[in-house]
Amino acid sequence: MSMSKISTTMLAFIGFTVVLISAISTAAFSESSFHDNFAFSLMAVACLGLIFSIAFLMLEAVLAVCNP
Repeated sequence: MSMSKISTTMLAFIGFTVVLISAISTAAFSESSFHDNFAFSLMAVACLGLIFSIAFLMLEAVLAVCNP
């Protein structure tokens, strides 16, 4: 049986995606300004995390192609 290994970078990407989706839903359905501000700041952190994890995923892909 073949088991593929998920990299930690991919897990971080999935985690930041879940955080971004939950922050968007919190901002859409919240009724207080505190929750809105918290959701907007969490969106900024999640977007930065997504950018960095995408960059590391691309770096891993380039290294996998260049170093067989």
